[in-house]
Amino acid sequence: MCQYTSHGHCGIIKDNYVDNDVTLEYIAKIALSHAKSGADMVAPSDMMDGRVRAIRNVLDENGYKNVGIMSYSAKYASSFYGPFREAAYSKPQFGDRKSYQMDFCNIREAMREIEYDIDEGQIL
Repeated sequence: MCQYTSHGHCGIIKDNYVDNDVTLEYIAKIALSHAKSGADMVAPSDMMDGRVRAIRNVLDENGYKNVGIMSYSAKYASSFYGPFREAAYSKPQFGDRKSYQMDFCNIREAMREIEYDIDEGQIL
């Protein structure tokens, strides 16, 4: 969502912070709109906690059980994204993304996030 917001963050802002739970509702709606438009797979890159489960639930509830989710499970708060952010006009207008993206030094967290996304994406 970051490139579609005026503030450059990857979600809905409340009190100068990204509201994870409200953002999930919008991410799921966006994924559903892609599925309705014919996408075989959606690929969220926001790093909101619970996004894969929220997307999977909405897709399943609307008959899109075969639409895959390719999650960007380990996205780091890093200046290496600078060129992309410039090209997409998605540089944060205030603060940074450290509250919802990972510290690149923490490999264990990356592995946990990958496992969480796999678990959340399971069709039950």
